[in-house]
Amino acid sequence: MTKKVYVHIDPISNAVVSHGIHASDFVRGIVHQPKNLLLLDPVAEYGEYDTHTGLKVIRGSEEVGTYFDEIYKKRQNSSLKWIDFTDLTMLKELTPLEISELLYFGHTKTHLHSPFFYKLQNNFVYFDFNEDLTRVYYRYMDEFYRILADKLTRILLEKLNDRKTFFRKGISVEKLDSDLLKDMRGILQEGVVFSFEQAELIDKEYRIPIYVVEDYVWKIKGARYQEENLLATLIYQSNKRKWRLEKGQEDLLFAQYTR
Repeated sequence: MTKKVYVHIDPISNAVVSHGIHASDFVRGIVHQPKNLLLLDPVAEYGEYDTHTGLKVIRGSEEVGTYFDEIYKKRQNSSLKWIDFTDLTMLKELTPLEISELLYFGHTKTHLHSPFFYKLQNNFVYFDFNEDLTRVYYRYMDEFYRILADKLTRILLEKLNDRKTFFRKGISVEKLDSDLLKDMRGILQEGVVFSFEQAELIDKEYRIPIYVVEDYVWKIKGARYQEENLLATLIYQSNKRKWRLEKGQEDLLFAQYTR
């Protein structure tokens, strides 16, 4: 069971670094399912070799789905680095400079210019790191907020149906509205942890602390992030089946992240 979710959004490039959000969560939550994939790993074992780019290609929605299924079964998330593209013919139109930029992107997992290529018409660029970290570029950030809302809802659902909770098994949870998370985009840009490790039940309210850790990802190991400021609390009211956000005691601290 996931115990914490870390999110750090770069609003300039639409990149999201996260911990606790897996590739399966990504595929389940997105609307623009990839039509084709260009694998940014030159030694990838999957796909067909493309002579123009020197990279492997996964062609068609069905093959893309099969590729994702195989990757999840083998739990080889650390090898995932790909960019989607729309038109196979436009792949052949990439210039040597554009191909070298893609190779750089795949090697460093950091964009050189824009992460969204006109000829590819890509909606995503996906990178998995070690220790359950990912960096994903989203053309449409609404897709990420939907993924995060689904993930937080599922984690709470699992906890409320665990034998160790105060709730009986089989309870349902109202889905978290992604608009509430959009209202938090200011603090998500600073880097926060949703701590289900410290979540507690008080008067039929399930309270999930939110800590600011910025880009110090190492702090999410163990409980180091608990030494940081408690910025806010995400609350699920089980009797009303509603979610809400409660600011921390330091309103000025919260204000600086939501301006």
